[in-house]
This record gives sequence, C-alpha cells and structure tokens, in this order.
Amino acid sequence: MKKLFLLALLFTFYHAHGQLKLAFQVDTTLQKNKSLYEFVNSYFNQTSINNTFWHPKYKNKTYYNYTADWIWRRFTPKQIAGMFNLEMVDLRDVNDTLSYFNLSVQSKPSVVNDSYTNLYKYYLVKVKGKWYMDNCKDYDLKTFNKFSTKNIRFFVSPSYQLNVKGMHMASTEIDSLCRILDKPGLKKPIEYYMCADEDELNNLANMVNGRGTTTGYTNSEDGIVAGLNENPSYKHEFVHAILGKGADCFFLQEGMAMLYGGGNKGQTSYQQGIANLRDCYNSGSCDFNNLYALKTDTKFSNILSYSFAAACCKFIIDDYGLDCLFELYYDKGVTTENFLEKLGQKTGKNRGDLKVGIEKQITAAVN
Repeated sequence: MKKLFLLALLFTFYHAHGQLKLAFQVDTTLQKNKSLYEFVNSYFNQTSINNTFWHPKYKNKTYYNYTADWIWRRFTPKQIAGMFNLEMVDLRDVNDTLSYFNLSVQSKPSVVNDSYTNLYKYYLVKVKGKWYMDNCKDYDLKTFNKFSTKNIRFFVSPSYQLNVKGMHMASTEIDSLCRILDKPGLKKPIEYYMCADEDELNNLANMVNGRGTTTGYTNSEDGIVAGLNENPSYKHEFVHAILGKGADCFFLQEGMAMLYGGGNKGQTSYQQGIANLRDCYNSGSCDFNNLYALKTDTKFSNILSYSFAAACCKFIIDDYGLDCLFELYYDKGVTTENFLEKLGQKTGKNRGDLKVGIEKQITAAVN
C-alpha cells in the first residue's frame, strides 16, 4: 500500500491542488467559525512538515502530531491536500479559547491508486490571542484515573478499576526489560493509557473512527503507550517505548517487541508464536518467501508475521550479538523492504545463508 501511495505521489501530487471543503453544517457566517476554517485551510497550504501551527508547548519537539496514520509523518500538509479530498465536517466550540473540528479524509482516485478514508479530530486552542492546533489527548482523557509508579504513569479508563499491585509489578518489569535489552533506566516514566474500547484508543491518535487493525501502539518519541488492555503489563509496547524510535523496519521493530514482549496483548509468548509458525512451516502453508513478503492472512497484524520477525531478531542476536542487532535497529537506512539486503551487508552473508539461519530459529524446538 505504501509503495502505491509513494509512486502516485511522485508522479502526480505536484499537479493536484487540494482545498479544504466545508460541510453544510459548519456555519462560516459566524466570524469565529470563518476564522477557524481559514486557519485550518492555511495549515493545509504548508509545504513543509513543521510545528509552526501547533500549540507552543511543542516548540522544542520534533514530534507533535499524535495521529497514528503514517501519511501525516510522510507527507506535508499541502501534499496531503493534493492526494486526498479533505472536508471539515464538524466545528464546535468548547469555550471561548477552545474548539475542535472533525476532518474527513478520502483518497483521490485520480491521484492515489488505492482506497483510503478516515475521520480525524483535532483541537484548536487560543493562546495569547493566537489560534493553534493540538491533539485530543490532553482534553478528552481528563476522566481517566491516574496512578504513578517509578517507571510508568498510568492513565486508566473510568471503565476499569485500578489494579495497584499489578501497576507496581509492571513498573518492575520495565527495569527487568532494560537489563535484558542492555539499556539504561528510563529518563522519564512511560505514559500508559489503558483504554476500554476502540473509541478511547482511537481518540488518543486523533481519530474518530480507526481502521480496526490494532489493539495497541506506542508513540516512541514521547514515551506514550496506548492499548485496549485492562492489564497494567503490556510488555510488547513497553519494549517499543524502551528502545525508542528506530529504523522504519517491521522485522526489527515488531520482531524485538514480539521476542521480548510477546503478542496479542501478552497472551501469545514468543515461544508459542514460534510453535505456531513452525506448524505452519511444516505443513507447507508458510514458506520463507511469503513470510518475508508479509503475505500472511493480514499484513503487519498477523501473529505469524510477528513471530517470523522475532525469529529474524533472535537469529541476529544469537549469531552476531545484541550490539549488531541495535546497529541495524537504529540505522535509518534499513527498511522493511531492504532488511535482508542490509543484514547481508552487515554480516557478510548472502541471502541463502541468512535464510538458513532464520529457518533454524523457526524449525528448531523452542526451549
């Protein structure tokens, strides 16, 4: 999907000029609404990705838009406006200095050779007489109950009861993971948002409705973990938060998280995942090539893909050491598409040798 977006962008977005449309229910005869619409419309004329339009609290931060969808990180606002039909479908006041809007985003068939649609929510905040954009997190989740431990600041859905003992145990797990991963202790506690339903989870990522493909995610830059999870422990996402932002590579990112944190909210351990993968492998339903191409039941979200990625990471660690793994992990030149190529360059092994090594991790009995 990403390749299709990029190819379409390279050839066509320069000729597409987007304009923020208005739904009939947004009354711009009101001066305030008109001003806010013009502010948002001007945001989508930006030709670079920067935080100029964002709340001053993000002034010294490189990461400020918490929206989980990858398009917001990869493309400038003007590029997004060129690739998608954008419509402000709702605009509401909270008070004199706080409003929010809903934004409908639909791919333009003539520009993007793929179907994409979503509905987002952002706040507009007036600071010292000037309007800025902001994320939903600080405004919509005030009803969440808070509890702090050494390593984790918990924000718990009002639908859940606080599990204080479990919270302290989860904090201890962070120390254990840091030791296993040979990382120093956290500079600041992780924020963990324990959500009871998809609406709460989506809202953290500025989405009114999500795409139903995740039960949790991590904002590595800000150390924020969010999950559809009543369990104070979410080791998979904790690994992401501890390791921080690395290469845009599924095999490294999700492989390490699966290897040390398991999958399915901790319900599937690495050992169980590998056992399932081995059965699939031995039955002929899986092979190395389709696993590496992520051609399993659901790309990026199938436990077989996660387990295969974990086997790749364990192979690197067992044969070349954790330092070698981390050199690849933090190399921004490594991607999902070129992972084996970069691994071969690092180790001096050809694809066939790497395939044999990774397959041994899959077919060997798991202790």
